[in-house]
Amino acid sequence: MSFIHIKKIHKEDPQGNMRELFAVPSVALSTPQGRKLIPNPAGNEASLFSTLEEAEEAIRRAGFDYIYEGKKTYTLSQPNQPANSAIANVGHPLDQAVPLLMKHLQDREPSVVANSAFALGALKAYPAMDALTAILGHDDATVRKQTAEALARMGPGAMPALRDAFLEAQTSKTKNAPYIRLTIMTAFLEMVLSAPGMPLVEQILPLAVKALEDDSWLVRAQAALVVGHAAQAQEQARMEELSNRDRLRQRPQ
Repeated sequence: MSFIHIKKIHKEDPQGNMRELFAVPSVALSTPQGRKLIPNPAGNEASLFSTLEEAEEAIRRAGFDYIYEGKKTYTLSQPNQPANSAIANVGHPLDQAVPLLMKHLQDREPSVVANSAFALGALKAYPAMDALTAILGHDDATVRKQTAEALARMGPGAMPALRDAFLEAQTSKTKNAPYIRLTIMTAFLEMVLSAPGMPLVEQILPLAVKALEDDSWLVRAQAALVVGHAAQAQEQARMEELSNRDRLRQRPQ
């Protein structure tokens, strides 16, 4: 298990007041929206947070546990239990592969980026979630498809990042914003088709309905597919529930 060390620091603000902040080691990624810092134990930069809770949430989304003032906090799993990732064991070769694959998400060659996204999805590499989210608006269609599928494989754990990215892209005027919304709808479609269960479908559906009014016809078309398949999933769940009730009623007392 990889831990991020949170440090409490004091920094003077522009008004000359000393502020208490929480510093988290991070790596920098270039995204269509600009430079982004993502928590990582090997990071050589620091993200600063106003509260410990904000720092903890950022670390959890990046897929790590943390140490603060000598105390270990497990955000995703408990010690001596399998973590929700294929790369949980310290010293496993795949542990070393994930940072390299994340770095390759910034490669100039689209095929390298696409294959790296595929590998991270196959590994269910939760520490790479923010790095994958950062390339949702990539110019290359194959990269976007592989990124969508990678995030879809991570299931419910990817929903907060996808929801935030979708809502941000709805108001963004950058040229990549429609690509971001389209890729997120593609990820949602993959999630619904993989039968993840009704709680996840119910999280996806309101966002897909919003996307039916999108400025881009591509986003609207993909959203319509998501809504249609989500409706089918809901109907199937309803029929299964009725069938289960019938079996219970027919069971001998």
